[in-house]
Amino acid sequence: MTRLLKYLIFILTSFLLTESLFASGALFVRPVRSTGEYEKMSIRTFDATVAINDQVAETHVDQVFFNSMNTTVESTFIFPLPENAVITDLFYWFNGVRYQAEIKIKEEAQQAYDNNISRLIDPALLQEIGDNLFKLNIAPINARSEVRFEITYVEMLPYEFGLVEYEFFLNTTGLSPDPLQRVSVQLDAQTSNSFKSFAVPGFEGTSALSLTKKSESHYEIIFGDENYQPDANLKIEFETVRQGVEMNLQTYIPSAEDNWGTDGFYALWITPPDDITEEETIARNLVFTADISSSMEGERIKQLRQALHAFLDHLNEADKFNIVTFGTAVNKYAEDLVPATQNEIAAARMFVSGLGTFGLTAIDEALKVSLGMSFGDSTVNSITFLTDGVPTWGELRVNTIVDSATVRNKKDVRIFPFGIGKDVSKPLLITLARENGGLSTFVTENDSIALVVSNHVARVSKPVLSRLSVDFGGLLPSDNFPMVISDLFYGNQVLRLGRYDGGGKYLLSLNGDIRREPFQLKSTKAFRGETGGLRAVARLWAQSKITALLEEIEIYGDLAELKDAVIDLSLRYGILTKYTALYSDPTSVEEDKILPKDFTLMQNYPNPFNPETKIVFYIPGSATSRFVTIKIYDILGRVVRILYAQTTTPGRYELIWDGRNELGQALPSGVYVYRLMAGETVLQKKMTLVR
Repeated sequence: MTRLLKYLIFILTSFLLTESLFASGALFVRPVRSTGEYEKMSIRTFDATVAINDQVAETHVDQVFFNSMNTTVESTFIFPLPENAVITDLFYWFNGVRYQAEIKIKEEAQQAYDNNISRLIDPALLQEIGDNLFKLNIAPINARSEVRFEITYVEMLPYEFGLVEYEFFLNTTGLSPDPLQRVSVQLDAQTSNSFKSFAVPGFEGTSALSLTKKSESHYEIIFGDENYQPDANLKIEFETVRQGVEMNLQTYIPSAEDNWGTDGFYALWITPPDDITEEETIARNLVFTADISSSMEGERIKQLRQALHAFLDHLNEADKFNIVTFGTAVNKYAEDLVPATQNEIAAARMFVSGLGTFGLTAIDEALKVSLGMSFGDSTVNSITFLTDGVPTWGELRVNTIVDSATVRNKKDVRIFPFGIGKDVSKPLLITLARENGGLSTFVTENDSIALVVSNHVARVSKPVLSRLSVDFGGLLPSDNFPMVISDLFYGNQVLRLGRYDGGGKYLLSLNGDIRREPFQLKSTKAFRGETGGLRAVARLWAQSKITALLEEIEIYGDLAELKDAVIDLSLRYGILTKYTALYSDPTSVEEDKILPKDFTLMQNYPNPFNPETKIVFYIPGSATSRFVTIKIYDILGRVVRILYAQTTTPGRYELIWDGRNELGQALPSGVYVYRLMAGETVLQKKMTLVR
């Protein structure tokens, strides 16, 4: 397994370095029990459905591969997900039956997989291998046969300067040996406000994409093509209408089947206004503290200079700044903070251009000098602290360094540590950020220091509100993450996730400071009290708590109490972590256990389609015999075909529609609705016929 993992990581690195992102992934195969090289398996079809509610997106991927070898193979599927996305489900198809994977402790899942390979049984295993990359093992796959799997993930979409972006990694160039027979993406986007703009950049005017405005707060996208070789990702960009600072809320109350307790889940995000003037921003006192020890030699010092120039680029007229560098000794551009005048910025650029590397790593002394600047009482105060190592000179004890920085921090200075490479002290940087109101960022060997740091500088260039807190007006939320709310900057959002007991309408108060002057925003929000809502909120909360626990593990080590807490959350909420894996074994699942708990109508497959499509529905095991009808309607609501009408017992049912009406006449291209009716149960979905 180690040799395979190294081989696949090498392949992944090659793709990532050439910016070939791929959520559709690549499937590598070789004959069972072979030690030979892995070959790529062709992607036959690729279908995805996406639901966006405000800024929470849920994506379902359905992908079919074809084993062109004349022998039984084992395979490994490698794919990435967007940053901060949470994988929630794996479904695997075996002998025409759809099985859902379960979360297991990683060692147990790996052992079960290895045991079943030796018996030539068809299991599937999905586990995280780091940096939001995932590995799915499937074995064996019969010669000249298809393999199909479905993966679902949720994410909080990123927001920058008014724009929200959803990106689907459609680019599979170089991953599939052959063009895709069919590719489709159906996206439904809704917002509690109105959309200000909604666009699909790069796909304007293409006949393969349909963008429909259903209302001011609802858009629909259908993308589909045949014999397709993608060369670009599908990116959705939208803005919503906002006036001033806003608070948005999504909630979820779990059902008994969720096994998540009775308390509700909430996601609250705070957004600045679309436009802001220099007069409305808060003046800043900024220090950039940079490690120039000997380990920064070469490309790193070049990128550091670029990052420092970006820091200078984003200074505002009302700001004061300084640059502190450290190796064995600590040096400063100026004795204290200086105003961001053109002359001072020009002189600082000369200082940056002359930087070289030398000596050891005096982190404690660098923090002492940086925190000794004359930070103001009515300004936003921050230190960007960059290092590629551990303390090797002066004070070496992590706890002492952090405690000393906290004591010296008299002016509420936010510290934003950046760790470069693998040799940094994560406990030091995570704790330093946590104790001083900042956020720690870790930059890998392949990341651009200049790009990561300059993006950070741009994000915090225009502070709007500082020292934020939220009063929930009588509601008592618990298990809130992050524990401390960060400052609000123009072009960025603040997200808080937590749990609550009891529903109802509450008057929320957002409190903060603008230049030390108090600010308050009041807004009445409805916290759901009955089962339902946006289920993804629960998993986003669980992911945020897992992230906080993993930070604790970085600080205190792999303690059993912390590890067990991560595993418990992972198993209960179906979230992959470094300790768990998704595992599917058809031999361990009985027919009544694989049926869903409720009537289920699946998305037709393929979709869009021509000349025919498959419709699958499930009657739950708890249901008695029911009279079930499946009717097909055109866009005007007229019945064009009764596809199924009979008494039906629990089980899985599969229908084929050939795109014809009751008279056998071929229907024209367009969107059709298929509806399942069983007693009081009514389910329906859309499909697209393309002639």
